[in-house]
Amino acid sequence: MGTARLVTLLPMLDLVDNEAVVLAVFGDRYRLPVERLAPGRVAVAEAAHPGMPARALVRGGGAVVAVAPSFSGLLRRELDGPASVDRALEAVAEAALGQHYSWVARTGVAIPPPSAEVTVIDASDPRLPEWVIGHFSGDAWVVLDEDGQVLSTAVLKRYDDRLREISVGTSEAARGRGLAKAVTAAAARAVLAEGRAVLYNHDPENRTSARVAEAVGLHEFGRCHAVVTDQRPGPDAPEDPDSTST
Repeated sequence: MGTARLVTLLPMLDLVDNEAVVLAVFGDRYRLPVERLAPGRVAVAEAAHPGMPARALVRGGGAVVAVAPSFSGLLRRELDGPASVDRALEAVAEAALGQHYSWVARTGVAIPPPSAEVTVIDASDPRLPEWVIGHFSGDAWVVLDEDGQVLSTAVLKRYDDRLREISVGTSEAARGRGLAKAVTAAAARAVLAEGRAVLYNHDPENRTSARVAEAVGLHEFGRCHAVVTDQRPGPDAPEDPDSTST
């Protein structure tokens, strides 16, 4: 049995409001000019960000980009419509001696109930995998085997009070049984029940993670990009766009 939690239920966001929250959080987090997002156009803002000389969101046929002033000229020379964002950020990454990360951002509000029994435990529980212990706090949504061992886990990254991002992992021996879908659905429903927006990120090439997200109603919101100059991306960067390994 999971530990009982006292949760304050707030009005759940509809899809339009949920996506508006996600967009606003991206604007604040990456200093993007999201209010200028429009189909067929690229809006550029000069804005410094520690460790990330360039950031971008491509959504709905348009794109918004933020760039450190020292790389603004290079970026603008490389940009030629939304389809050129990837190439332009590659040029900035090369000039900045950094890495260019891309990932798919997903969100949604119509989340079905979990298809398997999910238990809520504390994120400090020693049964959890190493990628969770010491890196996450709060609740963890898990599927347990008959011996109480964790087979699949979903935990939350807390951007700010408006949004929670789901990170998911399943033990290799338990993959292919739909357990990642169950814990993802349980975590997403809990976030939405608190009146917050939900976010799910994955690497564009991770088709397994994409299928999990789609199966529980988390649809593509946009494609994100960041040029990172730190050796390892920190909490304000795309830590590991493939961290939602399933």
